Formats: sequence, structure tokens, C-alpha cells
Amino acid sequence: MKNLRLKFAGLCLGVLALVGCETSDLPFVDKPIILGCPNFFVLEDAATLTQFRDGPGRDITDILVNAEMGEIRLGCLSKVDNDTNSGTLELDLSPIILAEMGAANVDSNAILPYFVIITDPDKNILYREELDMNISFEGNRTRLVYRAAPTTLELPITPDIRAKYYLVYAGFVLTPEQVEFNRKRIRDRLQ
Repeated sequence: MKNLRLKFAGLCLGVLALVGCETSDLPFVDKPIILGCPNFFVLEDAATLTQFRDGPGRDITDILVNAEMGEIRLGCLSKVDNDTNSGTLELDLSPIILAEMGAANVDSNAILPYFVIITDPDKNILYREELDMNISFEGNRTRLVYRAAPTTLELPITPDIRAKYYLVYAGFVLTPEQVEFNRKRIRDRLQ
């Protein structure tokens, strides 16, 4: 009888040990294919945006808003079939912006246009979208960090095309005058 109780206790411990195991470790269950996110870049020439009020003035008293895109938050969810090794990669992109209200901004609001581009390794553009970020400087705030609402994209995945195949670029949509303003500021900083 004592021997039977020991066998039963051993059986119960063995069952408990199996219940605690993850099913993905079992040989007859396919493990999900989990892919990392693509590499991303904020373009240096388009990483800052200075908006001036209308008119010829371009000094500190004419600035409506200064903004800097510091980084992009990426979230990735892979849906890849184990048999075909094909599927999709769902990509959520959210630029993080530091914005500072300028002296000429009388309504405490700003619209910051930015872009998201997806390319292949040869830099051929596969996707491009321009978006607007509406910023409001509420109360006495003149400076804030803002995370844009996520933009969700679905990228195809095949045995030859994986997540690292894609490159993600972002920056502000700029006028030629704003691009030159940024390049001058970069040159001045490097001297």
C-alpha cells in the first residue's frame, strides 16, 4: 500500500511537471516565427523643422515653432506561416518629437508635417506617406515632447525577403528654404 502511494505521488509530480511546460517546447507543436523590426533612420537634413511667420524676417523673434525628431518607436508583429515561411510583418511607427514654441507663435498651436518612407536595400522607395502632427502648447508650456499616433504598415515577408530587408526612414517635410536652413545649421555646428 505504501509502495502504491509513492508511485501515485511520483505520477502526480510528473503530471504537474508536464503541465508547467510550455507547449512550444513540445516536438509536435510548431514554434511561431518571430522577426525583429527593420532598421530605421531619421534623416539628418530633415531631423529638424523651424517654421517662421510669413514675411522676410528670419531671426529668433520670427520663429513660430522649432521641432526636432529624435527617434522613431517601432512595434513589429510577424505573421509568418511555418510551412511556406511567408506572411506579413505588421509595423507600427511613431516618431518622437521635441517641439518648442517660438516667440511669433500667438495661438500656441503648430502643425508639423513629417514623412515615413520604406525602401528596399537598394534604396528603391516601396512606400511613402506624408502625415501631419498637430501640436498644442497648453497653459504656460512652451516646450514639449510628443509621440505621434502610430502609423501601421503591413510588409510582405517571403523566404527571401525578411524584416531586415526593409529600411525605414523618417523626417520632417521641408521646403527648399527649410532644407538650406538646416544644412547651414549643420555646417555651422561642425566648424
